Amino acid sequence: MNLPNRFARPAILVLSFGLAAACGRVPGQFEIVSNQVPSSADGCHISTDETVYAGQGTMDLRLVRANAETGYLLFPLLKNNLPGAADGPDINRISLSSFAVDITLASAPASTTALFDALENGSASDRALLHFKTPWSGTIGAGGKLAAGVTAFPVALVQRISALQEIGLSPSLWVNLRVRAFGSTSNGSVESDPFEYPLAICSGCLIASVQACPATAASTRTGNPCNVAQDQSVDCCQSGNDLFCPSVVAQ
Repeated sequence: MNLPNRFARPAILVLSFGLAAACGRVPGQFEIVSNQVPSSADGCHISTDETVYAGQGTMDLRLVRANAETGYLLFPLLKNNLPGAADGPDINRISLSSFAVDITLASAPASTTALFDALENGSASDRALLHFKTPWSGTIGAGGKLAAGVTAFPVALVQRISALQEIGLSPSLWVNLRVRAFGSTSNGSVESDPFEYPLAICSGCLIASVQACPATAASTRTGNPCNVAQDQSVDCCQSGNDLFCPSVVAQ
């Protein structure tokens, strides 16, 4: 699956056998297996290979642009464990409709902890920074799997945290991302088992180097191909107060 900017056209692998019905959440029938690691060989490409995954993530506050779609992208590998039909229509094909994300605090400095408490106990718009749904479209045949992309950390929440100026180079803020997928089969609605993913948050820890713009040579560390603010180191250049990552190279 190629995900250069938006998250459309998910790649699907379909394997079919047997027959079953689904409704609501039955443990083990519909699951999120892992958070996939994108490949930079062909832009932002997400594989359904179950061996290509990450057990935790890192988000750099300094690298989240104000106009970004999200601070952190999660790439859940979805698996439809319902059996397929020997012949006839696949009544256990899951049509996806949305993902739900819940962000909870694991550990943080005092002011950031107070911010999360205030958001959790605040208005509906405050709570929506920690608990939200995003729409999705795609299908998974019975016995099949699909790699998706989920906007998992609101930029507005990044800005609230950054304004406290409490997070430094060493990640001192840890959150848990709890993700669920929703959809339906011909027999009714389905919900995936919840997937828990730890995320470390820093300010500047993924910036490998900074030089004046334009750089004289292309960056050797170009960062995450799907979202430069996460998981991989990147070389940057600076022009005035503006930071460009990866570096802008002289023509």
